[in-house]
Amino acid sequence: MSADQFVPGHGNVQTKAEVQKRLTDAEAKREKIKSLVAEGKSLDDIRSAVGDAPPTAGRGGRGPAFPTFTEVVYRELTNKSA
Repeated sequence: MSADQFVPGHGNVQTKAEVQKRLTDAEAKREKIKSLVAEGKSLDDIRSAVGDAPPTAGRGGRGPAFPTFTEVVYRELTNKSA
C-alpha cells in the first residue's frame, strides 16, 4: 500500500498505520479462534474468550443479522453452517 490515507466504505479516513493495526488485530484474533477450536471449544466459549458481546436476536426489523467475524472464522474452521 503506497497511500498515506485510506477511505473505508464506512467510518473515518484512516492512516496506513491504522489499517495495518486492524489487519494485525484481525490476524491475531483469527489465530486465537483457531487455537480455541483446536481445543474443542464451543462457539459460545470462543465468543467469551475473545471478548465478543453475546449475540442478539435480529436487529429489530432493520434487516438481517449478519454473522460476526468470530462466527465466520469458527464456521470456516469447523465446516459448520449457520
